[in-house]
Amino acid sequence: MKKVLLLIYLLSLAQVVYNYCNCCDQCGQQQEQQQGQQQQEYQQPTGSCPDIRFINGGLSGSGFASRYWDCCKPSCSWSSNAGYGNEARHCDANMNILTDNNAASKCDGGPSTTCLSQIPFTINGCDNIGFAFGAVPGAGPNICGRCFLLEFTGEGKYETKDNHRALKNKKLVVMASNIGYDVAGGQFDIMIPGGGVGLFNGCGNIFSGNMGQQYGGLLSDCENEVGWSGSDYEIHIRRKECLKKKCENTFNGNTLAKEGCLFLANFMEAAGNPLHNYKEIECPQILKDKY
Repeated sequence: MKKVLLLIYLLSLAQVVYNYCNCCDQCGQQQEQQQGQQQQEYQQPTGSCPDIRFINGGLSGSGFASRYWDCCKPSCSWSSNAGYGNEARHCDANMNILTDNNAASKCDGGPSTTCLSQIPFTINGCDNIGFAFGAVPGAGPNICGRCFLLEFTGEGKYETKDNHRALKNKKLVVMASNIGYDVAGGQFDIMIPGGGVGLFNGCGNIFSGNMGQQYGGLLSDCENEVGWSGSDYEIHIRRKECLKKKCENTFNGNTLAKEGCLFLANFMEAAGNPLHNYKEIECPQILKDKY
């Protein structure tokens, strides 16, 4: 009888061990898959510049470009804001695309956050034009999914350094995917990882590195560290180098977020709040595919 009971006990123990190992294998595979989605390699798009087609009677004006990345769900991801079929994509913390457009934002305790498909980028072979997503004034008309061409003037809103002068004649195509009630008329708040979380911060369990100042992010830290006086040339170089190092450290292990952050140092010349003129254009397909 004792032998039978011992045999039953050993068989039960073996089943428990098997179930545990099988669960660990599945959990490990899920974890690897999630890490792979978060840490996928960045591949710069290639090809020629897309045709820029202005919209007759479209919105136009002047203003400045600020920056942010708050990890909240974009306003245009709600059907009630964007219109059915025009919603911006949104993701969970592991960058899996969510299909429930009513899912709550991470900034309100829900699962939905900004997808890393919406980092700014350039096209190899089209070096004078950048592409990005951004927030527009919340008090204006519903412009979710509409696009604008920003042409930088070479000046800044609060200062003008060589960083701003190096931007002169560069252009940025921005697709509206969010709104901000703290965004002024003519202002485009460009979505740049490390650009500052602003009013809300949903980045807590997505990025572990230092995100910089609440408003202005890592570049604002660099501006304070480098200082505001001295040779414009030196300020330009030192701010860019400082920002590159902070992007590397903050987003170490997440190549997509890191490349988005480096866009501010490389294409945008580490220029804070540059002035621009803007006109509404037809959205290029390359932005539609990422929206």
